[in-house]
Amino acid sequence: MKRVFAIIFYALVPIVAMAQKKVYEKADSTRIEHILHSVEHNKSNNTGELLIAIADKLIGEKYIAGTLEQGIEEPLFISCTKLDCTTFVELVLAIAMTADEGSTHFNDVCRNLERIRYRNGKNNGYTSRLHYISWWVADNAQKGIIEDVTSHISSNKQPLTLNFMSTHPNSYPILAENPHLVKEIESLENPYRDIEVSYIPKDSIGTNGDENIKNGDIIAITTSIQGLDVTHIGFVYYNEGTLCLFHASSGKEKVTKETEPFRDYIIRNKRHTGIRVFRAVF
Repeated sequence: MKRVFAIIFYALVPIVAMAQKKVYEKADSTRIEHILHSVEHNKSNNTGELLIAIADKLIGEKYIAGTLEQGIEEPLFISCTKLDCTTFVELVLAIAMTADEGSTHFNDVCRNLERIRYRNGKNNGYTSRLHYISWWVADNAQKGIIEDVTSHISSNKQPLTLNFMSTHPNSYPILAENPHLVKEIESLENPYRDIEVSYIPKDSIGTNGDENIKNGDIIAITTSIQGLDVTHIGFVYYNEGTLCLFHASSGKEKVTKETEPFRDYIIRNKRHTGIRVFRAVF
C-alpha cells in the first residue's frame, strides 16, 4: 500500500486557494460530476454494485504514489487521474456516498472524501489522516460508512502491533521534515499494540471466493512486515464466478480490473498473510 511507503512528491497546481484546504484540477471536478450524473438513475439498491459501476469509470487511470504528501497542513487532495490503492478506494466510496445522497455536486464529494480520509471526519492536518488501514476501518465503521465483515467469514485471528510509522519516520517525508510529529503518531499507534484482529488466511481463499464475500466488498491484504497491518487495498468482484481484484496497481501503474483469480494474486507474494474484508453500509 503506497500510502505507507509514500516518498515521492508530485507537483500540482491548485485550482482553489490552499486556505480552503483543497487541491484538485478543474478537469477532476468536471469528471466527478459527470460520473455522478452517469449513475444518477441507477435503480440498483446494491451498494457493492454501485461501487463497481463507479470504479469502472476509472479503469486505466494512472497509479501515482505520494499525492497526499502536500505538507504538514495537508489540504484535501482530490484526483481522478493520480491514484494509489487507498485514494482509489476512498474516491470511489466518496462518489458512491454522494450518489446515494442524491447529489451530483463535486463539493459534496469533497465533503464525503474528507469524512472518509480523516479521523472523526475532520481534516486537522497530517496526523489526522487515517494512515493505517486499521485506523481507517475503525474510524469509518464508527461513522457508519463501512462494516468489518471478516469475522463472519473466518474465525482466524492474527496478532497486530502498529508502530511502523513511528519506528521508520524517515520513510515518510512529512515526519522526516517534522520530527516533533513522531510522538503524536506514536500515541495514536499505542491502542493498536499487542491486539488481535480477524483475518482470512491466504491459503483458505478459494478461487471462487466465498458466499459471504460480495461484489464491491473492500479487501485489505494483511502482511508479515513488522509494525504494519496492510500493504494493499482494493475492491473484489466476481468474473464469471471467479473472485478477482479491482484496484490501483503499482505493478501495472494504473487502475485495473484483474481477470486472474485473486487467490493466485495473493499467493504469489510471500509477505501476504491473508485478507480482511469490509463492506460499505451507507
